[in-house]
Amino acid sequence: MSLAGFHEGRLPVPPGFGSTSGPVWQTETLVLSSGKEVRNARWSRPQRHWEVVTPPLSVEAFDSLVSFFNARRGRLSGFRFRDPAAFSSAAPDMAVSPTDEVLGTGDGTRTVFQLVVADGGLERPVLKPAANSVRIGVNGAELLSGWEVDQVTGEVAFDVAPEAGAILTAGFEYDWPVRFDTDALEVSFETAGSGRVVSLPLVEIF
Repeated sequence: MSLAGFHEGRLPVPPGFGSTSGPVWQTETLVLSSGKEVRNARWSRPQRHWEVVTPPLSVEAFDSLVSFFNARRGRLSGFRFRDPAAFSSAAPDMAVSPTDEVLGTGDGTRTVFQLVVADGGLERPVLKPAANSVRIGVNGAELLSGWEVDQVTGEVAFDVAPEAGAILTAGFEYDWPVRFDTDALEVSFETAGSGRVVSLPLVEIF
C-alpha cells in the first residue's frame, strides 16, 4: 500500500495545549416519505482529523514550520504526524512488545503481512511505522531476525514464509499519514520573537 505524492518528513512542531482530534465517519441519510430513515455507511473505517494549536514558537521553529508548509504546498502533499495521544501499539504508559497486535496466521506460503492496530473494534492498517521501533513475534516468542519492515508502507516481509498455523504478532510506534487541510498558515505573534499557530487543521489520508 502506498500514498501518491507523499513526503516522508514529520511535522516539525508538536501539538500544544488546546489541540483537538477525533474520528469522522461519512454516512448518507435518506428520509423516506413515511418518515423512516435509510442510512448507508460510505466508509468502512473513520478518517481522523486534528485541529493543532502549536506551543509558542521561536523564530527558528516558526521558520522551520513555514518551510515545511511551503514544501508541501499547503493541501497538496502528505506527510508524517506524530499524535501524542495515539502513536504506539502498546497500552498507555507501557513499552512496545512483540505481542501487542495480531498481524495474521501463517499458511506456509505467504511472506508479506501488513502492520495493523486495533482502533475501536476495527482493524486499521499502519502505513508509517516509526524507524527502529518494530518488534515481531511468532507464537508468542520474539523473532529477532529473518524479516524486515518497509518504513514507507508498513509491510513486514519474512525471508521464509511462516509455517501454517503460526500466529504472527507485532509491536511498534507509528506516525499518521496526513495532509494540511488548509492552504493558508496563520500565526499569532504574542510576544517579541515568539508566535504560535492558533489553527492548523490536519486530515488523515489513506
